[in-house]
Amino acid sequence: MPGSPRKWLLALGFAACDSAPQTESPAELPTPVVAERRSETRLPEPEPDDSAEAPGDAGGDDGSAPDTAGTTVAEPAVPAEPAADDEIRPPEGYGLIRPPLGVPTPDSLKLHALAGYEVVTVYSRPDMTSEKLGYLRIGTRMMATEKIEHETCKAGFYGLPAGGYACASKGLLVEADKPPPMKYPPPAPKLDQGHPYEYGFVRRWNSPMWWRIPSDQEISAMEVQRVAREAERLAAKEPPTEAPIPAEPVEGTAPPEVPKPDPVLADVKLPLSPNTPWLERGFFLSLGEKVVERGLTFYRTARGAYVAAADISRYEAKDWVGVALDEQGITYPFAYVKKDTKLLQLTADDKLKATKTIERRTFLDLTEETEIGGRAYMITADGLLVRKDHLLIPELQALPKGLDPWERWIDVSVSQQMLVAYEGTRPVYVTLVSSGRKGTKEDPYETPRGRWRIYSKHVSTTMDGSSATDGNYSIQDVPWTMFFSGSYALHGAFWHRSFGTVRSHGCVNLGPSDARWLFHWTTPLLPEGWHGVNATDESPGSTVVVRD
Repeated sequence: MPGSPRKWLLALGFAACDSAPQTESPAELPTPVVAERRSETRLPEPEPDDSAEAPGDAGGDDGSAPDTAGTTVAEPAVPAEPAADDEIRPPEGYGLIRPPLGVPTPDSLKLHALAGYEVVTVYSRPDMTSEKLGYLRIGTRMMATEKIEHETCKAGFYGLPAGGYACASKGLLVEADKPPPMKYPPPAPKLDQGHPYEYGFVRRWNSPMWWRIPSDQEISAMEVQRVAREAERLAAKEPPTEAPIPAEPVEGTAPPEVPKPDPVLADVKLPLSPNTPWLERGFFLSLGEKVVERGLTFYRTARGAYVAAADISRYEAKDWVGVALDEQGITYPFAYVKKDTKLLQLTADDKLKATKTIERRTFLDLTEETEIGGRAYMITADGLLVRKDHLLIPELQALPKGLDPWERWIDVSVSQQMLVAYEGTRPVYVTLVSSGRKGTKEDPYETPRGRWRIYSKHVSTTMDGSSATDGNYSIQDVPWTMFFSGSYALHGAFWHRSFGTVRSHGCVNLGPSDARWLFHWTTPLLPEGWHGVNATDESPGSTVVVRD
């Protein structure tokens, strides 16, 4: 199983807002340097911010609500002030989705339900014109209430355990006495891991993706149709050259004939996936188990499709992990090393002695600043020194205007390529990110600056598209995606470890483990069993600030 794709993979783009992998950083992740915590220091009070919150986008895919995004001019932030303990506790039920008709009682959940479509929308009311709260992914099982009749759903609606309703005419399968059958259920996402799925990349151009196991005749027809598609691709890729003069046939022999495709097979309608029937080399897929039928081996994808195992190479997903400050007892100041440097010790004769070399991107727990020989140093939590100009120390931000002192919000510094998550004015998580790289006039990739709220969250979602510089790209199940403005999102990026440098198509790339932490921490919180959730007026999303 290859640990990384071939060189051709590096030339392709990798998400609606992400670029192709570049030169990677060392495989070993620097170990955070953390010592026993000293007493908490006073937080600095930054200047008021100039960002303002724009209404969160309600667009997106997978059953999200309509798009209403916009960026507005900022209002001054509220200066940071220490909050009393009783002020920083959120109200009961903070972040939970609040369905307008409430949650069904446990004894009313009597029927067995299964999500039979790739996406099964959850509505706020038993009415397909009502607000969309989120969605279920294919293969999800749960109990449901008795049927509720409504003209917008011929087969009826069923209430779900966390509230909301799904339509049996739109993918929800329901049986009274036993769970509905599914021959090859797709894998459930691993919600406790940075990588919710296993991944693979497509090795062969024009690889078919089936919605069921094909018959022998369908495979024969596919091969004929694939040859035709490949001929078209290669003809478009290579401009025609002047045709050579054909050789004279030898007397008594007939010129060779080019075999013609069987017209019957060429016209066979294949049971291919409607969204992506033919895959390009370098596309990423999320994989489930292998399925063998009639001696043929397929991967069942996490979205319920089938791809020949010979067309796929397993991919070793990458990761990056920031620091949960509360869990490690760390308070400000702290920093990441921005270039390889040394930890120093002040000797008895007032000389600096190097004790250890630390790599770029190593996290350091710090205490205070000092000056030695006219140069600024920071003292680490275990009493060593490090040059201040070799560090990326975040500037703590004031609580944005309009937020309550217990609200959870995210600050992204593009200049530092750093994200800090706050509860009120208290930083609780810090990590390095990769925001949008410099693009072109045709393909601008820079991450927008401004203030928004997260409008939808997805355990995973497909990102695909095309650009003049990177060509076509498609990644199934980009993990832990949190959209905050149009197609811009915070999300896990399992295809690189270049965090701390710009490289995306505009989104904020995170290590998958970082993205998972933020996904479960931000609002709205994901109801159990759901794959995606939309923010509502009653359950708004966490604020995201992106600044220089």
